[in-house]
Amino acid sequence: MELIGDSDAEILAFDEPEIEASEGRIMTRVHVSRERNSTLVKKKKAVALRQHGCLACEVCGFDFLQTYGERGREFIECHHTLPISSLGEHGKTNLKDLALVCSNCHRMIHARRPWWSIDDAKAALIGANGSRAQS
Repeated sequence: MELIGDSDAEILAFDEPEIEASEGRIMTRVHVSRERNSTLVKKKKAVALRQHGCLACEVCGFDFLQTYGERGREFIECHHTLPISSLGEHGKTNLKDLALVCSNCHRMIHARRPWWSIDDAKAALIGANGSRAQS
């Protein structure tokens, strides 16, 4: 808690090899969340498996099964390309409104507003890979 309000430069200036902070305090939070339909996600995964034979990230191509073996079977996140908050209380989602993405790509899509589209994420990935290849 002492670091809150410090600049990044001040935080990075610490040269102590062992820094510790209190964590694990129990807190109660109340928030509103929007219902998601897990059946729709299962159908999206089933369609992808039928069409492609795997569940690969639609941005970077990462395949959890290929990388982690059995533990990664049928594991991938499902991103709503139309924010659920924009649908209203009785909104409908179609399979075409969902994208299967790995955890890293999903986090980057939602890292800050405005959120990236799948195409934005692909373009950023291609741009970053092109920059790395040239350096």
